Amino acid sequence: MWDRRLSPVKRRDPTVARAQTPIDFAVGAGVFLLTLAFVIAFVPTVFDPFSGAATASPVVSDRVAAGLASDVLAASPTEPGVLSPACTAAFFEGNASLAADAGCPEETEDDAASRFGLDEEVLVVVHSLNESAPIGNASTVAIDTRHASRDVTLSRTTDDPAGLARRDVSVSQRIVSIHGDQYRLTVWVW
Repeated sequence: MWDRRLSPVKRRDPTVARAQTPIDFAVGAGVFLLTLAFVIAFVPTVFDPFSGAATASPVVSDRVAAGLASDVLAASPTEPGVLSPACTAAFFEGNASLAADAGCPEETEDDAASRFGLDEEVLVVVHSLNESAPIGNASTVAIDTRHASRDVTLSRTTDDPAGLARRDVSVSQRIVSIHGDQYRLTVWVW
């Protein structure tokens, strides 16, 4: 009749069953944990280009320093770094009438943060070339205008610079000249 040996269905031997071994489990769990650690470590960095920086960008402080030295305070566009005495006085004193009388660029009297459209705090100081601590040691320059001669302290900030040491700061500098004397223009952005 029917021969079991010729049957197309093979039967398994119940004594030869294979189960998961501890080594298989350890390898699978290890691969899973390594993959999970990789995802936790590297996925947050995917969003870094879209998050705001904790420090002020050096590009921002450099843009302010270059803009002040070559455009806003410059005596002539052909001589960047040679500052107009009257425009320099108008900027550091915030004097709109002096800026208008001297023919300075529009809004020269505005502070650097509003002039360059920044949300950060900005400190601008013009000091001697060899000054090691320019904050608080700004140069004072005698500037002759149409109406009078005035002594101008070349320092202007949007915030109290006392807290500057506790913050992340970006600094840029330019060598400038006023009345033929060389100074260093330093910009801090925080």
